[in-house]
Amino acid sequence: MSRYFVMEGSKFKGRPLTTLPVVLNRDLSRIINSNLQLKTQKSSHNLEHLKSIAQQRDEWTKLTARIREAAEASQSEH
Repeated sequence: MSRYFVMEGSKFKGRPLTTLPVVLNRDLSRIINSNLQLKTQKSSHNLEHLKSIAQQRDEWTKLTARIREAAEASQSEH
């Protein structure tokens, strides 16, 4: 995961691939006041933090609720 966002080689033409890391990073970036992003120098630290949250059902539920609320808010703006 820590190497996923490192640009290697030339860009390809066409629609960008929709992959789990891309979707996860997009969802995390929607949360206001959150430092959890995968496209940073601390990506591996954030990934480990996400793994620990995922292992705690209550914390994971809170995180996914925050992501859902942020996504709904951004959709209502458009």
